[in-house]
Amino acid sequence: MIIQALVEYYESLAAQGKIAKPGWCQAKISYGLNISKSGELLGVLTLTTEEKKGNKTVTVPRLINLPQGAVGRTSNFEPQFMWDNAGWILGLSMPGKSKDPLKCFQVTADLANKVLENTKSENAEAIKSFFNKWNPETIQNNEILAAYLEDFTKGSNIVFMVEGNMVSDDIGIGEAWDNYYNSLDNGTIERCAILGRQLPVARKHPKIKGIPGGQPSGMALVSFNEKAFESYGHEKGMNANISEYAAFAYTTALNTLLADSKHYQRIGDTTIVFWAEQDDDGCAELFGETLNDPNELKEEDLKAFFENASKGKTFEFNEKLINPNNKFYILGLSPNAARLSVRFFMVNSFGFFLTNLARYFQELEIVKPSYDNKGQLAIWQILQETANKNSKDKSATPLLVGSVLRSVLMGTKYPSALYQNIILRVKADQDNPDKFIDKISRIKAAVIKAYLMRNEQEKGEITVSLDVEKMSTPYVLGRLFAYLEQIQEEANPGINSTIKDRYFNSACSTPGVVFPLLMRLSESHMKKIGGAGNKGKAIWFDKNKTDLLGRINAIPTRLSLTDQGEFILGYYHQYQARFIKKEEK
Repeated sequence: MIIQALVEYYESLAAQGKIAKPGWCQAKISYGLNISKSGELLGVLTLTTEEKKGNKTVTVPRLINLPQGAVGRTSNFEPQFMWDNAGWILGLSMPGKSKDPLKCFQVTADLANKVLENTKSENAEAIKSFFNKWNPETIQNNEILAAYLEDFTKGSNIVFMVEGNMVSDDIGIGEAWDNYYNSLDNGTIERCAILGRQLPVARKHPKIKGIPGGQPSGMALVSFNEKAFESYGHEKGMNANISEYAAFAYTTALNTLLADSKHYQRIGDTTIVFWAEQDDDGCAELFGETLNDPNELKEEDLKAFFENASKGKTFEFNEKLINPNNKFYILGLSPNAARLSVRFFMVNSFGFFLTNLARYFQELEIVKPSYDNKGQLAIWQILQETANKNSKDKSATPLLVGSVLRSVLMGTKYPSALYQNIILRVKADQDNPDKFIDKISRIKAAVIKAYLMRNEQEKGEITVSLDVEKMSTPYVLGRLFAYLEQIQEEANPGINSTIKDRYFNSACSTPGVVFPLLMRLSESHMKKIGGAGNKGKAIWFDKNKTDLLGRINAIPTRLSLTDQGEFILGYYHQYQARFIKKEEK
């Protein structure tokens, strides 16, 4: 179903003239090797462009429509035509590469001469002349290339240019490549599992490039490279009867999506690729911004989008008309050695996914500190909160990323692992302002609230801020702990360590063991407050403490994991209520 959806997307783009035809690809090119009509090297032209990623502007290679020669490099010498890295184009020795650079250059020259044998254009003659004249052994002493060699060795791709003109624009060279490509032996004819027609089967599928953490040369979505993966004597691609055309179409479509930052986002090690059946650009832009940083959109606009999506009404975004009924695809990919792992694949209407994102944002709404200027919480932010901020690797586990994304976008229950990890972090973390670590942060409390609302509905309504009417024992105990901490701080102004640092974890897990001790400590603190001439304040604390104790029939010996979440919410709500201005109350 994934491959079929990508093939359909390719054919939709091809019909609009927006994507490469078979035998061609969108190659990432950093430099142009500028030669004269007689094949002499004139210079190197930089073809990179600037692109904004987040708050940064980065330099990226330019995407150019070029012939696709080598489908996937193996131990064989398989060059590209008209473009490649300097190891193939110039015979430069590449660090970490075992291939003989002289042989790489020679097979590239042979391919160019073979394809352009009967092409008489000036550009074709210039390229053939260059390959006949160039000596790879002189590359280190070449003054023209000296400033570029360091970057060349990193694998930057180079394309031929003749006196500043791109050879890919030469119609004669393009036709020569098409004739060569179509003359290749396409192998066995079988019924394509994707298209249902008798077509040549792809023995080897093109690679997918642009997955962060994956191999720069690309990774396979479909491949068979060991006997153990083959069946009934079928070798390589014959195990999956996907035609050459379908293999080209789905890989070209996926590579096109991965080359456009508007069509993918990265969370943890998972790259989320998304596209729409119609009005693709508008849907992809809105979904990407909502997923990555919803605060980039005005809150009133975002609410209007969500409302229209839930009602199936069309609306405008960035001067593009969005139809919520449009079919939308979301694919999650992660690198795994030389292959791609599919984390998830979801298909539904665009409005369905937007409505589920709106529900997610609503569930995470919670009272926040005055210094917290974050609006909506993106999915990557809550996942980041599950990681240890003191460790080198501060990313969430890959399996958790996939399961959380599925639950949010499909509107299903949150994975229990998310809740468990948040509770674990509450117990393991200690307040550390220097590292921006809060034991009980807004995000942790918000995730607990969202989980209980969706997964534990029998717990009843859970409010955004303090619920003074709530009678749940764990919630009231959390509030009581916050009061006891406030009493301690009032009795000992400027205290460095409070009962939260020493007793919170045990009070949350085994309140029946810890609270008697905390009550005795609070009595000492109350006497200290009253003895300092603050009898009115002591009476106020005693009144509130007595009110909370009156709501508890018996302090339980232990609290379940679900009840511990309520305890934490009770504490967080009560703690934040301390800082609400009287007029807001």
